[in-house]
Amino acid sequence: MLVVDDAFLFAVLAETAPEDLQAALDQGELFTTGSWYWRLARALHDAGSAGALSRGMDNLTVDQQARVTASVHRLPPQVGLLSLRELVPVMATLQAGRQLNLLTAEAVAVAVVLDASIVVTTDSPLLSDSRARLGIEVRGVAP
Repeated sequence: MLVVDDAFLFAVLAETAPEDLQAALDQGELFTTGSWYWRLARALHDAGSAGALSRGMDNLTVDQQARVTASVHRLPPQVGLLSLRELVPVMATLQAGRQLNLLTAEAVAVAVVLDASIVVTTDSPLLSDSRARLGIEVRGVAP
């Protein structure tokens, strides 16, 4: 099981993801979080956004852009997304050694519930500390 960040979710939806992520998607073993899903949707719909996700969208063909936009509006069922009903009790009891923000707590909780690895483009100190304490694999590769 893999939990992907917003950049890797974008790559999956744009069909430009690394082979291992595509394989995980095909096998029903690719998940994201509500926070990362929201960040991707926000970046693609904010006309003033000049970040990596909006630049990535600009590099796609018109057809690819339309597919990504449609997929963001209706997340494909092959991309797993756990409910906060299930995650909040886990998030509240995480013993990560530090207080976690919502984004990190959600990602770590999904990984704990699914016994999954987290795949991110950028690691953060909170995520690094959490993974070390909780034994979660965090991988980082370019999308």
